[in-house]
Amino acid sequence: MAEVKTRALGLREVDFGDYDRYLTALSEDGRKIEILCKNARRGKKQVPAARQFCFSAFILSERGGRYTLREADLVHSFFELTQDIERYALACYLAELTAALTTPDEDAPAFCRLLLGALAALEGKKRDPALVKAAFEWRALAESGYAPDLTACGVCGETIETPPLYFSVRAGQAADEACARRAAGDFVRLADSTLRALVHVLTSEPRKTYAFALTGPARGQFCAMAEAYAQYHLGRGFDSLTFYRSLKPPGQ
Repeated sequence: MAEVKTRALGLREVDFGDYDRYLTALSEDGRKIEILCKNARRGKKQVPAARQFCFSAFILSERGGRYTLREADLVHSFFELTQDIERYALACYLAELTAALTTPDEDAPAFCRLLLGALAALEGKKRDPALVKAAFEWRALAESGYAPDLTACGVCGETIETPPLYFSVRAGQAADEACARRAAGDFVRLADSTLRALVHVLTSEPRKTYAFALTGPARGQFCAMAEAYAQYHLGRGFDSLTFYRSLKPPGQ
């Protein structure tokens, strides 16, 4: 049985048997791992660092690709998010989306940095939660191979030098004004500030992804398109997103 040391963020926990728990975690290198935490719900055997939304240093036993918890030392806990049902529900959605986009077999280090940054932004309450959500959706999809093409017209292939720029959620492509009007697609004109925000989110360093602001119609467009883009290209919904949406007033 091999010993494995890694730092990871707890995404989801599921009770197993009378006392055990399985923790789905995202390692620092972006791999999704399942950790069996034996006796995790049994008195003094509990390990507070091996919980959802805890970023911890783990020592694991590994055999045949299966991991069992030996030790966990807390680096940072986002437990404060559980005190606000709306922010907690949003954090659960971001974690569920991350779990859907990562695997045990492929490194994706940007994912861990992106999710830690999103949780920190929600915890600090200095960023608009709706923009944090949308920025994570856009960038997470891009990191998974669904990056939208904003540089060239998807209809004629020419470089789009200046706005206006039209964008199709389904095609994942941009179009210039003339081609968008001719194309039989769902191209929608992007507000200039929506486009600037989208370029920032897709090209910035992960730690700077959430360092922007949007208001008014551009904010609504940026957020609505992000959610539609994620759901369309993944071809599925998320229970945590449904719950999060149920907490929001109609139209938000």
